[in-house]
Amino acid sequence: MNGNVAVIIVQYRSGSIEQLIQDLSQQGVARIVVIDNGVDESYDRTSRIGGVVVHELAFGFNLGYGAAINRGLTMVEESMVVISNPDVVVHPGAIDALAAVLETDVNVGAVGPKVLNSDGSRYPSFRRFPSLWQSMWHGAIGWLVPSSAATRSYRMSDIDPELAVVVPWISGSFLACPTLALRRVAGFDTKYRLYLEDVDLCRRLTLFGYQIVYQPLAVVTHYGGKSSDQRRSRALLEHHRSMAIYAAAEPRSTLSLLVVELGIVLRCGLSLLRASISGSVRN
Repeated sequence: MNGNVAVIIVQYRSGSIEQLIQDLSQQGVARIVVIDNGVDESYDRTSRIGGVVVHELAFGFNLGYGAAINRGLTMVEESMVVISNPDVVVHPGAIDALAAVLETDVNVGAVGPKVLNSDGSRYPSFRRFPSLWQSMWHGAIGWLVPSSAATRSYRMSDIDPELAVVVPWISGSFLACPTLALRRVAGFDTKYRLYLEDVDLCRRLTLFGYQIVYQPLAVVTHYGGKSSDQRRSRALLEHHRSMAIYAAAEPRSTLSLLVVELGIVLRCGLSLLRASISGSVRN
């Protein structure tokens, strides 16, 4: 049982999450907070599923992902908090495996599971913070040459994905943090409406002296990336907007920042072209 674990889920027109709530309740979490950014009504209701307290909130408008997480964090009383996308399946034992890492080492600020795609393949859920040239090279040709040195380095392809390891950052589709650590860094940066909020969170946790850990004993399946053409284009624009925000947050010269921002604009154009060809927004 995981009486010290709360889960925060933010959804936006993602369909029913009843099964996810059931799966989490069966893994013994104490509290689930669901914030719906995709409805025009407002509500605040609390129910129980077995021994699990379920809070459901909506504010009648889209708070943005990070702001919604932070709002959910104010309702958490437990010592550990899991951030979960609505479109995941949590495999048995995942919560236990992540909680064990946080209970064992107080220096860990975030821990993430092995993430599987819907076809059972492994999604590269832990990565390096990319350098300027590595990022531009990966963004420009990584989708054409996934085995390129830049892409392999960025995705840490040299690391055995079956081993627990300290990494620079982990995917925000499903991750666990000590509640105190998440509050210490003031939660998620609300400037990121969509994408890179996980990279930024891990960067700030690292600056505060915490470690980021990948734990493959915990497994989730993420059913993501299924959008209409219109939403796909919007998602890509949001992705590159977040890249620009993240680039500006890192210390660099004005000239270097201009080069980075130009590269992001070029990368955005290439990504929109790629999406029109392949129909994919996942990177």
